[in-house]
Amino acid sequence: MERTAKIEGPVVPRLVYTGADDNVFMRVPSEAQSHQLTWSWEEGAASEQSQEAQLRLAHAWPTWAPDESRVACFGMRGSEKAKLETLLYVVSADGVESWELANLAGGMPIYGNWSPCANSFATLVQRGEQHLTLEVASLEHPGKTTSLVSGAPLFWSWSPCGDRLAVHVRSSRNTPPSARVVILEAGSGRVMREVSTTPGEFRAPMWSPHEDLVAYVEDDEGGGNVLFLLDVESGEKAPLGASAGMMAALWSPDGRSLAFGESTHPNSPAFSVVKIVDLESGRISSCVDESVAGFFWSPPGNALCYLTIDSQRSHLCWNVQPREADEKTELIRFLPSREQMLVLSFFDQYALSHPPVAPDGSAVTLAGYLLDRELLSSDVAKVASRVYTMQLTKDAQPQSVGRGQFACWNLP
Repeated sequence: MERTAKIEGPVVPRLVYTGADDNVFMRVPSEAQSHQLTWSWEEGAASEQSQEAQLRLAHAWPTWAPDESRVACFGMRGSEKAKLETLLYVVSADGVESWELANLAGGMPIYGNWSPCANSFATLVQRGEQHLTLEVASLEHPGKTTSLVSGAPLFWSWSPCGDRLAVHVRSSRNTPPSARVVILEAGSGRVMREVSTTPGEFRAPMWSPHEDLVAYVEDDEGGGNVLFLLDVESGEKAPLGASAGMMAALWSPDGRSLAFGESTHPNSPAFSVVKIVDLESGRISSCVDESVAGFFWSPPGNALCYLTIDSQRSHLCWNVQPREADEKTELIRFLPSREQMLVLSFFDQYALSHPPVAPDGSAVTLAGYLLDRELLSSDVAKVASRVYTMQLTKDAQPQSVGRGQFACWNLP
């Protein structure tokens, strides 16, 4: 059985981001300039006002392969009114080679992530007004995708070996069960285990780094939500916590702890508390006790990085909370770009594929507008969004990377 692709030696933090003219760029923070990885085939051939400009190839949602040899991104040309061409591209890390991994036949790509072995890529494709499909493309057999499951909403995580997927999906057909959590075979979509037919209010089921457990949420009889751990081999499950509203969980990098957010109000997008459970002792402790939009482990596992929401819910703030200290560090306040806000709305799904925390735990990245430098809220439409990095230390200053709408780090 294949194992996760590994990097020999220490991992060098590298950013990938969408920047000028909807192209993809790579940046090593210690270097002075970014390196362009993608190019529009008609770049400079048409004015922005012409009809031909709609045919320019735009790139979106880049993400590093686990072995850092390449970057995947979506390519889109045309418009919904005209014929829309959508593609899945793979680009070498130096930008020298680029190839079409799959033509999505006009389906709108919503999200995608690499298998841990870096040999295939899973894509969420919208085909029809409310029809989402999970499709997998293989580097060994480019040019086509294999459809595994359909429904909306649809969330998933890869097993560490890359041979299975834990999927949370609601059926688009009026056939019971309408929602379920299942373990699928990655190559065929065959259901290997039916986990739950009564999932609660959550998004992505999370596979542990050791491959033996999956964290997911079930609906309880009173209408609340209960966080469970499933033993994948035996099928046995055990409850960890409960909440009246939405829950989300992320494993620590070593798999010994699980951080989970609880919302006290049904349908609330914010989490009122983030707790950490130590699996060896079973001890649960509160880590963050304020309104949180999203949270992420620092790859060394020594801290949680999280985003708080201001009272008007328009501005966000990056914070870092060390596990062995009571005092948090407030890093930076900013207004997120549209793409950055979308990622945060589904942060648990994006956390393992488009990480905002550097692989060595030294910094975070963000895309948007700095409140104290660039704008008043009323001026957003006139100012270009920028990508920044921010060291996880008190009194650090944001470092501008360049114009951009979205950025993420390479995987730890």
